[in-house]
Order: sequence, then structure tokens, then C-alpha cells
Amino acid sequence: MVSISLASAWAPILLEVAENVRSRTRKTMLNKPALGFFELKKLLDSEAQQTIHETLKQTGKPVRVISEEGDYSFGRGGPYLTVDPVDGTTNMAKGIPFAATSLALSNKPRLSRIVAGLVMNLYTGEVYRAERNKGAWQGARRISSAKSKPIPEAMVSIDISKGAPFEGVEGPIREAGHLRQLGSAALSLCHLASGLVDAHVDVRNLLRATDVAAGLLILKEAGGAYMIDGALDGDLELSRARTLKLVAASTPWTLDEILKTMV
Repeated sequence: MVSISLASAWAPILLEVAENVRSRTRKTMLNKPALGFFELKKLLDSEAQQTIHETLKQTGKPVRVISEEGDYSFGRGGPYLTVDPVDGTTNMAKGIPFAATSLALSNKPRLSRIVAGLVMNLYTGEVYRAERNKGAWQGARRISSAKSKPIPEAMVSIDISKGAPFEGVEGPIREAGHLRQLGSAALSLCHLASGLVDAHVDVRNLLRATDVAAGLLILKEAGGAYMIDGALDGDLELSRARTLKLVAASTPWTLDEILKTMV
């Protein structure tokens, strides 16, 4: 009998969950309900969460869900699924086409125990995925992060919103060749993994583990590197309450170079 890995067994389920979230949120945006901005944000998050709940329930598989919108489980035991139903809800509610759903499968609620990750762009349907020790893909194409690049030539995505202090980020802001603030950490990490950007910086301590769980596996499997709360390739508990400071880059060398600007 051929043994199927946990990641392989769940791959079609993760894809189905993401596709259903995309279908539901697109329908909501196309119907353009007469809601204010904050009400629309709340509706999008709620509908995405409900879609994930319904899809997982229909599989009949035991699973423990860790979600930005609330934790729950089906059956007893089973793997952990860390989800951000919509990462980039502000963008989506404003009609800015940069938002994603993020799904990370693990056998323990730790970043180091994630076995598969999937991030889907909710506008384009583009899928980024990874399986631990087997690589990362954008659709059917195997991806690797960009080559090492000096910071004055690098494109750096950075989040300095919500009144974040400039302490620690003046260096990247001053020295990077190009800066972008995109509004979805999950997609930003996937762009980093596929070589579109060279580094991602978010040291506000507002970023949640649910935002980056899948994206960090995708980045790592593509050859990238990251530092969490000052620890290289740092581990963290997967919970909706856990926040972190993150510096990530296309290669270990580029990570080291951007960290030098933050001293």
C-alpha cells in the first residue's frame, strides 16, 4: 500500500477551500452591497470565514482550525489548519486588487511543524503553494526567490501603517532602491518567494502568525530567509493572538544586508 503524506492528502482540500473563498468574496464585491467601508470589511471577513467552515465540515475530516476570526475544530484530533480568511481586507473593501486567502497545514501548532502552505490571490486566482522539503510553486511553475541584490538596487516591501514608529526602519527606507507598501503580508511573501521583490520588512509587532504562516513556508522552500523577533529562521506558536516582528529576504545574504541597515 502506498503511503500518502499529510500534505499530499490535504492538497486538494486546501485548493478547494481557497477557490470557494475566492468565489464567495468575488460574488460579494460584484453585487456591491450598499454598506459603508467598515461594514463591508466585516462582511468580507465573515463570509470568507463561513466559507472555510462550511468547506471543511463537508470533507468529514477531523481538523483543528486556528483563524484570525476565531478557532474551532471538527472531530477529534487531526492536523492544525492556520488560516487568514482574507489577508488584505482593507484593499478588497476599497477595490484595490491585492488580497489573498492564506492556509497553512501543520501537525502541531508551531511554524516549524507546517507541512504545507497555500496562498491564493483572491482577484486573479493565482496560487502559490509549498510542501516542506519539496519546494514551492506558483501555479504549475517551480519558483525560487530572486538572486542576492545590494540594498541600493533592491525592491523592498515595508509596512509602516497604523502609527508605527520609524525606529528601526529608517535604514531600509533611506537605502532601498525601491519601496512598496502593498497591504497583504501573505501575498508580499509570495512575491518575495517568486522574485518580484527582494525583501519584506514589518517590525510594528502588529503582524499576526495567521497572516504569515503559509507565506513563510513558501518563501523558505523557494530559497528565501527570514528573521522573527530577532531570531534567524525563528519558530513561533501558531495562534491568532501571537504577533511578531518580521524581516524577510530573497536570500540569506540579502537578509544580512538589510539587517545591517537596521542597526
